[in-house]
Amino acid sequence: MNESLTQKIRNDFDCIALYDQQGWNHNNHYHRFLLKQLPAECKTVLDIGCGTGEFSRLLAKGVERVVAIDLSSNMVEVAKQRSRQFANIDFQVADVLQWEFPDEKFDAVVSIATLHHLPVESLLPKLKAALKPGGKLVILDLLEHENLRDKLGDFVAVPLNWLFQALKNRHIQQSSSAAAAMREHLRTDKYLTWEQARRIYTSELRRTKVRKHLFWRYSVVWEKPAALAA
Repeated sequence: MNESLTQKIRNDFDCIALYDQQGWNHNNHYHRFLLKQLPAECKTVLDIGCGTGEFSRLLAKGVERVVAIDLSSNMVEVAKQRSRQFANIDFQVADVLQWEFPDEKFDAVVSIATLHHLPVESLLPKLKAALKPGGKLVILDLLEHENLRDKLGDFVAVPLNWLFQALKNRHIQQSSSAAAAMREHLRTDKYLTWEQARRIYTSELRRTKVRKHLFWRYSVVWEKPAALAA
């Protein structure tokens, strides 16, 4: 990923962080599902693209240590402010492509709505190496419509999205500045199609589970074998 794109993503999220309000969204809708995918014995977790730290805080309730990194310094600042009661979260401002991954350090590596910004195929070997044997890689990310079948899913997803927004986000009044910040980011956002996601992850990760979800998301769950061949 070139430096200008990295800088734009950083700037976008620095701006989005200023308007963040805690409410229901297409990512935290799946938090409970993601938590269930973690190893039974899970002490250390790496959270890539932690944003304002919502999922990091959920992780911190059940594990000994969470290392949470994000490209946006403003996102990390908001995350720290909201996570003061959690001494076991280490928030770091970092570009994951430049970050030095430790070998076999984490019981789980998680990432929510982040990998579509990154060169997934070149990043996956680093994520695999950072896991302990028996550790799990857990990913949730966005999908691009590919065919008519995908679009037909909108007949269910769109009305449900309106319903959840009305019921769960009644307290949120989005400003025009917040909406503009998100539109600017979405202008250059690009996502994998379902077939692209399946091809990439199944070719790079043996016996991985790739699943399509309703609200324009897919998940990847992969367990590192006790002895992983090079």
